[in-house]
Amino acid sequence: MQKPMTQQEFLRDAKDRLGLSWKDFANRIGAPESTLKKWTLSAESTANGREMPSTVWVLVREILEHEALKKKFEKIQKKA
Repeated sequence: MQKPMTQQEFLRDAKDRLGLSWKDFANRIGAPESTLKKWTLSAESTANGREMPSTVWVLVREILEHEALKKKFEKIQKKA
């Protein structure tokens, strides 16, 4: 069984999968870049770290799903 991703791992993975900078990723999810940076810090290791709202987890997952579907659609369109 795989260990669940931490909030920080989840955000870094999503940013990398989307191929975005931190600034562009923050814009994509509609959050200030400073807030996104606080979410990427561990709350246990720094006073600036913040827990990310559950709605942001859902939003980022939906963005990743959308991008995956878009790539599949574009692949199908190229074959047609």
